[in-house]
Amino acid sequence: MSLHELDLQLRELDGVLAVGFVESDGFVVVEVEASRTAPVDLARDAVIAAMRCLERPVAVEVVRRNDEPGSSERRLRLVDVTTDPAGGEVSVHLAYGDESAVGRASTAHGLRAVVEATVYAVRTYLPDLTYLPGWARTVETTPERRFLVVASVTDPLARSHLRGVAEGNSPLDAGARATLAALNRTISRELVRPRS
Repeated sequence: MSLHELDLQLRELDGVLAVGFVESDGFVVVEVEASRTAPVDLARDAVIAAMRCLERPVAVEVVRRNDEPGSSERRLRLVDVTTDPAGGEVSVHLAYGDESAVGRASTAHGLRAVVEATVYAVRTYLPDLTYLPGWARTVETTPERRFLVVASVTDPLARSHLRGVAEGNSPLDAGARATLAALNRTISRELVRPRS
């Protein structure tokens, strides 16, 4: 089975918000972002699903989102995704503590533009980020008009590919969330504590 099929299975688990994959030398790290109230056996269920779907070594990391006031979790937050049809531009607005950043890209690049804009916004906080925008695809549209998008970023020197999958109220919104899901493990290690 493919990573796409595994992603769909993981998203059916209670409490799962986003899923990302890191592939390196035949080994796959599955990153699951879960709500604070996700069941305690979510990690076990995610491991079982990964072992069924993938015929290669796998590790599963579950990170629970803490949305309580005063949380010191080191994650960038997606504020908004906007488009300027006249200017042919998509903008991704991120926040980290009290600091905000905007990344922009040309809509001529299709859905990939939101990956580019997200990476450029992340570089406001991490100028030395080595990952470059890759691609994005809408893989499912739900009956409720929610969009499931997979996005990829690549470090050409390390030959490392990160993929994330997320749901949003538009393909652009989901694409920005998927790009952040792909980068979360890398950027959370590098981000300093936000100023309050």
